[in-house]
Amino acid sequence: MLTTIGLRLHQLKGLCGAEVQSALNEDISFVNRTIEQVRELSLNLRPPMLDVLGLEAALRWYAENQRQRTGLDVQLVGHLEGPRLDPDLEIACFRVVQEALTNVVRHAHAKRVWIELQEEDSKLHLVIHDDGIGFDVAAKRECAGRGRSFGVLAMQERVELLAGQFDVESATGAGTWIRASFPLAAPSAPQTHLEANR
Repeated sequence: MLTTIGLRLHQLKGLCGAEVQSALNEDISFVNRTIEQVRELSLNLRPPMLDVLGLEAALRWYAENQRQRTGLDVQLVGHLEGPRLDPDLEIACFRVVQEALTNVVRHAHAKRVWIELQEEDSKLHLVIHDDGIGFDVAAKRECAGRGRSFGVLAMQERVELLAGQFDVESATGAGTWIRASFPLAAPSAPQTHLEANR
């Protein structure tokens, strides 16, 4: 739709005088910038490499993207050596990292962030740690309860939807740790009364 708008504006230029053409050129530039922003948003929502190459490659790409865009030193620590993770688990982890880094950029005044991935004891462990100013976790959860500041709550819900555990540890001036662990084996479906009595 945005491309169509841009083409229509180009067509209108041929029907207008010089003064109007100048205004249309500005509108066309605005549409083109919007198209690029939509493409970037779409890529960030679900980068193709998440589907093709998996979580680790997507997180390395995202970390480099954040380094270039914000100047934040983002390091990915750890390596996944097992088979590809479940797609729902991959996207949940990616979203948690996205939300965490968005919060770091907006609020933490951090210089460095570490993203740790580790498979251990049939679980995937994800830790995001920054060296920023920290925050009052209880106050942030209270804000979420009043309908404001949903970042931490959104991360927690993503993790718990996959039967995972989520924890945030932070203190003013001491940085923040976000920890999530997910079971790697899919939980078995609960038996129905009929199945239990077969």
